[in-house]
Amino acid sequence: MNPVKGPVWEQIGGNLKYPASNGMKIKKSGLVLAIFVAFFIFSVSVAAQAVVRSFNTKGSFGPGWVVALSKDSDSTVELSPADQPSRIYGLVIDPSAAPFTVQKQNQQVFVATSGNYPVLVSTQNGSINSGDYLTISNTDGIAAKANEGDEFIIGRALGGFSSNGSAIVYASDGSALGRIMIQLAPGKNPQLKQAANIPGPLRNIGESLAGKTVSAVRVYAALAVFTITALIAAVLLFGGIRNAMVAIGRNPLSRHSVMRGLVQVIVAAVAVLIIGILGVYLLLKI
Repeated sequence: MNPVKGPVWEQIGGNLKYPASNGMKIKKSGLVLAIFVAFFIFSVSVAAQAVVRSFNTKGSFGPGWVVALSKDSDSTVELSPADQPSRIYGLVIDPSAAPFTVQKQNQQVFVATSGNYPVLVSTQNGSINSGDYLTISNTDGIAAKANEGDEFIIGRALGGFSSNGSAIVYASDGSALGRIMIQLAPGKNPQLKQAANIPGPLRNIGESLAGKTVSAVRVYAALAVFTITALIAAVLLFGGIRNAMVAIGRNPLSRHSVMRGLVQVIVAAVAVLIIGILGVYLLLKI
């Protein structure tokens, strides 16, 4: 007895199989789930970077001071030593300015390691312009303009400051102390060996998207994200078009439903590409 043909089943060589249009729906459902999971993981990782934790302190200091983790305990901070820039950890901030805070009992100082916050700066290494990288100055806990040879930074200045600006106080050596906004990014100075690590055109594209100098790790990570999402989008499009052509060839009457499924695949591919571009932008910008 021959099996009954219908909209759900079709006979191919005596065997019953799902038609191509149903396979496209299954693939689409799996893709939507994968996109949701990837976006959720990415959102959690971005939110985690914005969380500001509380710490115990060695000494008394308030918002704006650059701090390092104590050698005795990773739950205690102290002013970042001027002679040990590699220990730069973060910046003491006002918790009301943070999007998320996590506080432990009896810990009153909040330290941020990412985001935009005010920092105490000195003109010991010269006037600071917007976009300059900042490191620790000759005074513990106070930032200053980073020179080309400085290996470690606290972040990048979002405003300018000079001895003729709105100084809080003047030091005996004539340098001025003040407060400016900084984009926190503690770590290695991205200016070091930048040209050797990133090809010129790729570096220019990354900096134009980010609006700042970015490290080689971020640029290559962004390139990997874009390449992977572009390949996924291309595979979806190729598979969708191929399946649609096969399905229409086998059953011309199903043209309408097959084309509707193809449109859904195209929308999914475009969505994947947009998510990839958004991921690249956030990866370079944050």
